[in-house]
Amino acid sequence: MPKNIRLKNFRGTAVAAVLSALAACHSSDPSPATPGGGSRSNAPARCSNFAPDDFVTRNDLAPGNRRSDAQLMLRFLQFTDDHIIDDEGQAINGAGFLDPLLPTFESAMRLQQEYSDEVLNDMIRGVNDCHAQYPAEFMIVTGDSADLTTLAETRRFIDNLDGTYDRLSAFEKRCSQGLPEGLVAATCTRFTGRGVADTQSVDPNPDDPTYQLLATRTVRQILDATTASLTGRAADGSVDPVRQTTTRAPGMPEALRCHAGDPGCINDKLAMPWMVAFGNHDGYVRGTLALPQDVLNAALFVAGRRYLANQHEFIDEFFETDALPGPVGHGFQHADMARRLDDDLRNDGYYAFDAAGGRFRMIVMNTIIDGHDSRIPGNLLLNPFALSDGSIDAAQFAWIQAELATATARRQLVMVFSHHPDLTFAEFGMFAPLVPIEVTAAQLDAELASHPNVIAWVAGHTHVHRIRPFKVENGIGSNGSIEVPVDCKGPGACTGFWQIESASLIDFPQEQRLIEVFDNGNGSGTIRAPVLTHRLEGPRRLAESDDRCAFYLTDPAAVAAAITEANLGALCAQGGVRVGTAADRNVDLMFNMPD
Repeated sequence: MPKNIRLKNFRGTAVAAVLSALAACHSSDPSPATPGGGSRSNAPARCSNFAPDDFVTRNDLAPGNRRSDAQLMLRFLQFTDDHIIDDEGQAINGAGFLDPLLPTFESAMRLQQEYSDEVLNDMIRGVNDCHAQYPAEFMIVTGDSADLTTLAETRRFIDNLDGTYDRLSAFEKRCSQGLPEGLVAATCTRFTGRGVADTQSVDPNPDDPTYQLLATRTVRQILDATTASLTGRAADGSVDPVRQTTTRAPGMPEALRCHAGDPGCINDKLAMPWMVAFGNHDGYVRGTLALPQDVLNAALFVAGRRYLANQHEFIDEFFETDALPGPVGHGFQHADMARRLDDDLRNDGYYAFDAAGGRFRMIVMNTIIDGHDSRIPGNLLLNPFALSDGSIDAAQFAWIQAELATATARRQLVMVFSHHPDLTFAEFGMFAPLVPIEVTAAQLDAELASHPNVIAWVAGHTHVHRIRPFKVENGIGSNGSIEVPVDCKGPGACTGFWQIESASLIDFPQEQRLIEVFDNGNGSGTIRAPVLTHRLEGPRRLAESDDRCAFYLTDPAAVAAAITEANLGALCAQGGVRVGTAADRNVDLMFNMPD
C-alpha cells in the first residue's frame, strides 16, 4: 500500500492516461458465447465473476483487434494486495492510533478490515467456478498477502488458499525444538493463530458520523477491536473470554475453520497452482517501517504477535502447504539454490519459471527494500527513508538481464511480475535523495523494453486499476512519466510492453484480474485482462464507504499532497475510488508478436 509516494512527472502521467483513454476503442467483448457447460479451455473466458464493464481494445502498441479465431497461449490469474489483517492487534502492533496524526498517510484502519479473510475466500470461490469452465495454469500473488507483517496473518493467507486452517507453521517447528511440551503453547503456538478463531468486532455503521471522521473513526475502531479481543466476541455477538485474542494472535475466522470438501464447509481451496511475490507489507512493519523486527518482537511478546524477522521467515512459511495443487514453496522453490544456501537473508525472494509448456518465461522480481544502510551506524534502522517504496539492487538486475537474454535466445515470450510498478520506485519517493538506489526504474524499463519478446510487467501496490503502455519510438521508451533511451537487442523491432496494475482486495473496489494471452496469427498478439469481483455485499459497502479520498478531502493540505501520491489526484477526480477508467478495467491490449 502506498504511503507518501511522490511522482515527479504527474502531469505527464495524467496527460498520457487521458490520451490513452481517448485512443481506446470501446466495444463489447467480441468473444462468441459457447452454449452448454463443461470446459472451454481454448475459448476466451466469459465468467460470472467478471466485472460487467464493456471490453476496451487498446492500440497504443499495435493496431488491430483480437481475432475471433485467435489461439489462446496462456491463461492465469493475478491476486494482489489482499492484506489479511489482524485487526484486533492494530492498537499495538499496527500503531493505528497514529492515523489521525498522519492524514497524508493511508490509514491501516479500515471499516472493512474484519472481513479480509472472508472476501479472499469468496474470491477463491468465484475463481474456482471460472476455472472449472476455463482452466487457468496458475495464479500469482503480486505482494502484500499480509497487512501488518505478522506471522499469523501470513499463515491465515496460506491456509485460506489451501482451504484449511491451523496448519503447523515453519516458525513453530523451529521454535518448539528442544522446548518442554508445556512451554510450546506460550512460547511458540500463540504467535501463529493456531487454536483460536479471529474475534469479531461490531460492524461499523458508515452512516454514523463518528465513523466518517478520521479521528473519531480511529478511536471507535480501536475500542471496538480491543473490546472484541478482550471479550472473545464471536460473529453472532456472543462473548467468551476464553476466546480472547489480546495475548495471542487470532487465526482464521470461525466461519472458515473447516477443511475444504468437508460437509457444510464453506472454506474453498484454490483449484490451481499459485505463486507469490514479496510486497512491502510482507517485509516492512506495517508496510512502511523498515525497522529491526527482532527488537520489536521482544517488545510485543506479551501481545502474542510476531513480525516476520527477515525474508527467510516469510519464504519458509510457503513451504508449509499442500502438495497439490502446490507447488510447495509457491514459487520460492525456483530461486537459485546457491542463493537459497548462502548467508544473505535478502536475496531469495526473486525467481523465474516457465509457463505454457515453455512458450513463456515468467520473471518474478523482489522489489522490497529492507537491507542495512551502511551509512547508518549499528543495526537499529534498516533503510529508514524508503518508506513503502520499491527498488531492486544491482545483483538482482544482473540476474534479470541474464534471464531476459536466455529467454530471448529460447524465443520465449516474457512477462515480468513484482509488487511495485515503476512509478512507485524509491527515486520517486518522499526521501529519494536519502535512499541508496542501485538501479532506477528507468534503467529497468529500458532493459525490459530492449527485448521485443517482453510483452508485460504486471504489478500491484497502488490499489488502483491502471494500465499504461511503455512505448518505444525512434529509440526512446516512455510511459508519459519516464523517458529513457532503449538499445534494442532484437531480434526484430522493439515497440514496448504493457504495464498492468490491478486494484487490491482490501480496498474498494476489491477486485483482482484474470489474464489471457492470444496469438492472432497475423503478427499481433492480445493480452485480454478482465477484472474479477467478489459477491459479499456487506464488506463491499464498507470498503466503498472507507475510500481513502474521503479522508484526504478532510484535510486541504493532504489533498494537495495527494496530487503527487501514486496518482491519487486522478482518483479523487473520479470521486475517490480506485476503479480506474474503462481503459484500465476489462481490456484487450494489442502487442506485436516478436519475430
